[in-house]
Amino acid sequence: MDQASDSSQRRTFMKMAPEVRRQQLIDATFRCLCRDGVSQTSVRTIAQEAGLSLGMVRHLFNSKDELLAETYRHLSTQLQGHTHQVLSKADPAPMAQLQALITAGFQPSILNRDYVRMRFLFWELSHTNESVRRVHNEIYQRFERQLHGLVTKVAKQNGADVDCDTLTLAIAALLKGVWLEWSLSDETIDPSKLVQHILPALQRKLR
Repeated sequence: MDQASDSSQRRTFMKMAPEVRRQQLIDATFRCLCRDGVSQTSVRTIAQEAGLSLGMVRHLFNSKDELLAETYRHLSTQLQGHTHQVLSKADPAPMAQLQALITAGFQPSILNRDYVRMRFLFWELSHTNESVRRVHNEIYQRFERQLHGLVTKVAKQNGADVDCDTLTLAIAALLKGVWLEWSLSDETIDPSKLVQHILPALQRKLR
């Protein structure tokens, strides 16, 4: 690349809004993690992947840990937005909303192997990386509140005598298990069908 072309690219980049530049770096972090894993992903490799200088990366993010945490948050935001759309189209009855919430993460528009693999990677990182752990806690507390609220509504509507706290945790664990089974399997397993086998048992529990 000649000097004039390089200068033109830098000027174009500088005109971009900070949030656009941040998203470029988050996307680059995701690609680096998918390709190289955590140990081989550095601020330098992320900068190279995004086509940016180290100085620009450090201007927008304080550290690799912050980039990792914001990438995790972005992955969660993708699922959250998809789930919101699914719930908005579902029947407003509490049981229908609960079923929609449970099945939202297993639809083709959100489910792909890199996405699921990276969610597991961040779950592992949450044990050792404080920045990632904070985002993890934020994500799952929000999801569990939403899930618990719907479980409670269904139980109250049906007059079901059920431990809503424990049932909420059990559903969350089952959903993670389906993701894990699918991520380790060949292409013949349909995770949405696995979830469909869970729903009748849940309905019986909440009667």
